[in-house]
Amino acid sequence: MRMQLYSEGGFLETILHNMVEVPTNSNSSQRVALKDHLEILQKMLNLLRANIFRMPIKDLEFLLRDIEIVVIDVGLMVYSVYEDEEEKQDMALGGVNITQVLDFSSNIQRLSIDIYLTIRKAFQSNLPRIHGLGYVDSLLNNLKKFQILHSDSLASVMDKLQLLQKEFESLQPFLRAVAEERHNDLDEIQHCATQLIGKAHEVEYIVDACIREEAPVCCLEHWILDIIEDITLIREEVAEIREKKMDLVALNTVPVHTSNLARSPMMNEEIIGFEDVIEKLRDQLIKGKKGRDVMSVVGMPGLGKTTLAYRLYYDRSVTDHFEIHAQCCVSQVYSRKDLLIAILRDAIRENFECREKQADELADQLRKTLFSKRYLILIDDVWETSVWDDLIGSFHDANNGSRIILTTRNHEVAMYTRFQSDPLPLRMFNNDESWELLRKKVFGEESCSPLLTEIGQQIANKCGQLPLSVVLVAGILAEMEKKVECWEQLANNLGPHIHEDSRAIIEQSYQILPYRLRPCFLYFGALLEDSVISVPKLTQLWISEGFIKSCEGKSLEDIAEGYLENLIGRNLVMGTKRTSRGKIKACRIHDLLHDFCKERAKEDMCLLWQKWDQNANPSSCLSGHKQLAHRMCIYGEGYRAGDWSSCLSHVVSIILHNNRLSVGLDSHIFHSVKFLKVLDMEFTRINSFSFDLVYLRYFAAETSRFSNKAGCRELETLKFKSLSEMSLPITLWEMDKLRHVHISNCSFTSEISRELIENSKDLDDLQTLSTPCFSCAQEAELILRKTPNLLELRCKVRGVDNFQCYVLNFPARIETLKIHLSYTRDTKTIPFCISAPNLTNLTLKNFYLHCQHLSEIGSLHNLQVLSLKGISFETCKWEVRDDEFPQLRVLKLHAGKAHFEEWFVADDAFPNLEHLVLRDCKFLKEIPSWFGEISSLKSIAVRNCNENVDKSASDIRETQVEDYQNSKFEVFITRENNKSDSDYED
Repeated sequence: MRMQLYSEGGFLETILHNMVEVPTNSNSSQRVALKDHLEILQKMLNLLRANIFRMPIKDLEFLLRDIEIVVIDVGLMVYSVYEDEEEKQDMALGGVNITQVLDFSSNIQRLSIDIYLTIRKAFQSNLPRIHGLGYVDSLLNNLKKFQILHSDSLASVMDKLQLLQKEFESLQPFLRAVAEERHNDLDEIQHCATQLIGKAHEVEYIVDACIREEAPVCCLEHWILDIIEDITLIREEVAEIREKKMDLVALNTVPVHTSNLARSPMMNEEIIGFEDVIEKLRDQLIKGKKGRDVMSVVGMPGLGKTTLAYRLYYDRSVTDHFEIHAQCCVSQVYSRKDLLIAILRDAIRENFECREKQADELADQLRKTLFSKRYLILIDDVWETSVWDDLIGSFHDANNGSRIILTTRNHEVAMYTRFQSDPLPLRMFNNDESWELLRKKVFGEESCSPLLTEIGQQIANKCGQLPLSVVLVAGILAEMEKKVECWEQLANNLGPHIHEDSRAIIEQSYQILPYRLRPCFLYFGALLEDSVISVPKLTQLWISEGFIKSCEGKSLEDIAEGYLENLIGRNLVMGTKRTSRGKIKACRIHDLLHDFCKERAKEDMCLLWQKWDQNANPSSCLSGHKQLAHRMCIYGEGYRAGDWSSCLSHVVSIILHNNRLSVGLDSHIFHSVKFLKVLDMEFTRINSFSFDLVYLRYFAAETSRFSNKAGCRELETLKFKSLSEMSLPITLWEMDKLRHVHISNCSFTSEISRELIENSKDLDDLQTLSTPCFSCAQEAELILRKTPNLLELRCKVRGVDNFQCYVLNFPARIETLKIHLSYTRDTKTIPFCISAPNLTNLTLKNFYLHCQHLSEIGSLHNLQVLSLKGISFETCKWEVRDDEFPQLRVLKLHAGKAHFEEWFVADDAFPNLEHLVLRDCKFLKEIPSWFGEISSLKSIAVRNCNENVDKSASDIRETQVEDYQNSKFEVFITRENNKSDSDYED
């Protein structure tokens, strides 16, 4: 059918060419009119050809039949004016009947309308069913911008676009009300929101077609007027709902604040039940035979195998017993090389360049790393025996008590990996455990009334002794009023056998999600199964996808984090890691929930997972799919560029899942994916960043070149892992929407670029920046001045002798600052004083600190987290004075090779300290005894120090527990190569 369209279009081009060559006569006005209509038809055919992949076959067949008839008739009419081939040079259109011309023009107009209606119908039918409520915000921003930048191209429809803009702006309060609603009992309202955002998608397409002159103006005008009419109907429907006393204001008594979007979720690593199982496995891990052994935990999905395994993996008595800890998660689709890399990185405790190494080389490196050590390896979610065959060669048996924890659904796999201990079939929950888990998830530390306890126990028993079912039902209960009649209604709806159909519970949990949370939850289906997901990256993707509706007084990031906390509070997502300030830093989702999200996102968000390899053509890969993909997740060993333009022009989001790809993709292959908003190639190497994608908001990749021709002015998140030192281009400073910039190795190398940056706009929206390398104070001052609202800065400093500025004024709002001294053999004195009144998190690495520097840092009144890594102290001692560090909660000292020997702490210092972490303080004589008097202190972690430090930590614990009854106070003492989860993340 595409070829047929090309044929018809080519025939029209020939007709139009010949009409230009025909001499003008008295009937030239008819000829011109006919020619104009033919040109319109030609553009409509081009538009149809560009949208042919959206068309249902039957609609297209009928349309092509009509097109063929009209084109043939027009051709016959035009060529009928020639009496014979020899007279063509002298004949004109004088013989054409005016009525005939008008009839043909009318037929062409009618056909053009049919083409438009078919295209629009197909466009609407291929839109996602679930939209992000922030999509209209993005559209309005672009409309305002495009009316200025493309005023000539949009002149013919400018008045109608402005009318459209007003229509959307008038309905913004309605969308905000939908974003703030807390329950899912208004399907009509959500239908209106879906319809309205669908119109925003159409407008985006129309404006782009107008700018690129890809459609006749008359068609676009008709389309815009139809959209205006549709929006009017939506407004009337909203008004009608309000008249039925479904007042939106009444539904939204809670404003959009993070504290209200979340239910103060507990971290999901807490485990309830299986105490007997844990005790048995703990003994096998620590007290078992000296030979290498495998502890296999086997059971059905949802039993809690992974939670149990990680509980053991992080158990204090277990971690203290082993020298090396490492873990990996396998899943159904795995790569031997990826698994080896994951285990090696944990075992070596640092990142290393492994892209060019083969799997066998990595296996040998892992074998040598583990060879004489007592190791504990966690291998989660093993589906096939081939996984064991791929790894076992690296797990040397040194007869020293090394252990491997393995989880699987397959008993055959568990038996295949057996050494000494039999696999443990994980039992179901008993009724008491089911109720205790339900109660804990719903009430936390609060009490439960006797009436609710009775019905709650009935609900827990209905969960079929399956922990996942209990957790999901608890998430539903947590959103309900704590009334007996409400809980009884849920108990009746659950049915007697919900454990046999986990999807039914997940579906019910999904159905009660507010509209704003649905796309956020389903988006987990675009991420890899069993992966630990970075929360900053997740929220940035949500924002770029348009899932987050703006709210005055709060940042998009705060709103997005509130959404995530809400999902965690509903037990749909698990928080796995937190920062030292208590914020969730990483999360994951259960396999069954991931399967649900993946399947439902395919239906409701047009998400397509596609495996491509070097020999596959993208067009052929995508043909045969019933639904047009708007979002694509691509995985495989390699990617073929192929004819991307023909099959991806409609895609708004592409995620490449492969952390070993190094094929040097050319960035120009994405140029035709014109509506692309998210392009995540974080682990993919490209030749250069030279995109000109006007809608792109999120980009991540590996590259060594940033072209000055890049024109992504809407970019909000930019992440580069640069393969060599990269000079920041001036183009970056033209991207005034940037919120997050992470370039691993960048600098300023020329006076010209500095001058251009000085004259460029400020990046007012930029919140996080890493990792620029400053070689002088002027560079640092320039960047800090051009980023006035920066919240987080990670930077390197070299050439400290060039820093003549003794006070470096950081942006007033900055909260996190991490400075690393590099490119020097000797530790140098920090060359500047830090002025940052709102700083809460400070990391300094490889500097030499005088007493004056330490006192200045101690006077930062809002500082909560301080990390000093490889720091040298004047006279090898640190004296902390009264009233210093008034708000500090976490102090981390990593002395490294520095001779840090003496530490004096005044009585009124560190009044709010909660966690003290000491690492490699081998020369420190002792921890000051005053830490035993600090009532807020919760833990001390000592790693790879000396016996005196270890003893003083134990003495402080004794003081805290015996003198101050602080029974929860903990001391963790670990040796080299041990990994401690008490090392709070920054």
